[in-house]
Amino acid sequence: MSNSIAEAFKKLNVSPSAEPSDHEQIYTVSYEYLSRVKNFNDLRSFKSCLVALINLDKYFKAFEVIKKVNQTNSELINDSILEVAYIYYKLGKSDALLELYANQKNKIDNEGIQLGLNHILAQNYYKIGEYQNALQLYHELLEANKYDSQSDLIINERAVISQLNFNSNKQLKSKFDTIESNYDLYFNEALIELSNNNLSESLKYLEQSQQLCQDQNSQWSSSDLLIELLPIKLTIAFIYQLQGDDQQSLSILHEYNNFDSSINDAIIKLTIRNNLYALSNDEIKNAHIIDSEINYQKNLQQLNSKLTKFQYQILHKNNLLLRYLSGTLSTSQLNSKFINQYIKDYPGDYLPLAYKILLDLEISIKDLNDATKWKAIGKKLFRYIKSQTVQDLSNELKLAILLLVFVNDKSSNFDQSLLILEEVINLELEKEQVLTPALHGVLIQILENSAKNNNQKKLVDYLNQLITKFLNTEPKLIEQDLNYFNFIKLISFKSLNYPILQENSIQLFKSLNEIIKNDKLISSILLNSTDSLLSTQELIASGQSSTNSTSIEDLLQVNIEELLPSSTSSVPKPTSATTKSRKINENKVVKKKKAAKFGPTKVVKPEGQFTIDDERWLPMKLRSYYKPSKKDKKKGSHQGVVESPTASAASTPAPTSASTTTTNTSSSSKNKKKKKGKK
Repeated sequence: MSNSIAEAFKKLNVSPSAEPSDHEQIYTVSYEYLSRVKNFNDLRSFKSCLVALINLDKYFKAFEVIKKVNQTNSELINDSILEVAYIYYKLGKSDALLELYANQKNKIDNEGIQLGLNHILAQNYYKIGEYQNALQLYHELLEANKYDSQSDLIINERAVISQLNFNSNKQLKSKFDTIESNYDLYFNEALIELSNNNLSESLKYLEQSQQLCQDQNSQWSSSDLLIELLPIKLTIAFIYQLQGDDQQSLSILHEYNNFDSSINDAIIKLTIRNNLYALSNDEIKNAHIIDSEINYQKNLQQLNSKLTKFQYQILHKNNLLLRYLSGTLSTSQLNSKFINQYIKDYPGDYLPLAYKILLDLEISIKDLNDATKWKAIGKKLFRYIKSQTVQDLSNELKLAILLLVFVNDKSSNFDQSLLILEEVINLELEKEQVLTPALHGVLIQILENSAKNNNQKKLVDYLNQLITKFLNTEPKLIEQDLNYFNFIKLISFKSLNYPILQENSIQLFKSLNEIIKNDKLISSILLNSTDSLLSTQELIASGQSSTNSTSIEDLLQVNIEELLPSSTSSVPKPTSATTKSRKINENKVVKKKKAAKFGPTKVVKPEGQFTIDDERWLPMKLRSYYKPSKKDKKKGSHQGVVESPTASAASTPAPTSASTTTTNTSSSSKNKKKKKGKK
């Protein structure tokens, strides 16, 4: 039997252009020969198995073959490094690919294998989101100029640049030009313009890409042409959405959603449905129905190896949201192992942790939307926060505080959250190098609402603390996080509104300008000029491609003063809380402030125009200018009063005889009835 297998293997014609049935035969015969005859120790049959499985897109089966060969002779893996690396890349096994390359990069003496491996590595870096490494490799490949066609590398390089711009504050352009007209090239140019927020230019490139695709592939079948056109069409719909023209975007999505049965690309189908439901808020009636139609869980498992890192992240977050809305998200799905790995893969994204807190406290989406339960939810979150160790400044603590602020905001009462928020922020300012923008953002919003009630000192002092903190932060910590950079820039702009902070704010702008020098807003502030900003005509021109009902010309005619809230408008007034560190009491009684003793119309005479009464310490009846009323005269003097001679002489009448006084007193006492006291 072994002889017949060996003969069959020798007769194989391994060619990439072979039909799928031929590749099936190649794999079957090669695997029989590798496993039964050579005991997984033959390079040629091993490579034949891998090539056949790659052409059949059966990467999991190829990985099983690699594992069996690796147990017998690991040198065969190194001798087939190009095929093995490609299989690792397609399966998303980035760590295994990078380890393989690190072990063998100094042993590769074949230039063709080295170039091919660099190409696979560049694609892998693009997939896992390490765009700077991918760009460096593509530049090395282009500068080496060893490929027959450079256009594929230039197309990929432009795709990397667009993603690098999306995820940083850079506005890079390609250094390499090509004379070849290619719709993929125009498509990636459109992505670069989109990443630089030049929407009108992006649309122009997309229209050129669409026209070229239709012209160059006119001989294709309608279904194949549709697959090529869909990424272009979906990007056009996304730009319409960014321009605020949801109806135009929805019309494109609905049009191609009708071709669902003829679309074989699972990623395209998932993107259409995802974006359609993201825009159609009025059509969302039942989360269970949406979950069954989109089926995120199944799609994420099947497409894991094809999705880029950030595509997977967005879809996974949508899956968690939909499951929380439908009540099918469980705490077992959000265990500590999963959350720790998620935060490691996507630093700064704590959404699963927030859902875990809500599930642990048994807070559903119905509870959050029920005004009668806000108070009870606030108490649950408050108790949860008190059970945490504040000094640790853990992510759980910060998320719970943000959730509490969210609930308090619904009832416009920040008694529970404000004191905790200030305590945690003071600790963070003291201990952490990098602050949490979300925490500081909500505190600024609360203090700004308080400042509308003539309480600006607290806000100004706090902004000054932030500026001092940012000026003492290492530039590398700011540069590596675009969101943090934008947060600091926002604080700088807010501080410009207060004269006492303007000097420090300008200093902070200078510091930010040294970190990222191509920020037009910062440059306009430092140069005190608007030359670097788009003119009114350019803004109008950039918006002419949009069919949105509100044009830029209409927006420019709006009087901004009319949009500002009046002083009589109902603004939620947060209660103030002390910043002293003390035990927090959720049943704290807040005393109302007393009204001022004197009003704004009170006039104080200048010194010298008023006199001080020398008798102001005497009882009123003993003062020289006292004039008793008729009632006081009838009552007579009261017991215990010693009258001064001047007072008795000046104010008392002439005395009558003693007998008369006695008679009158006794007769009046007889006529009066004795009052009964109450027991």
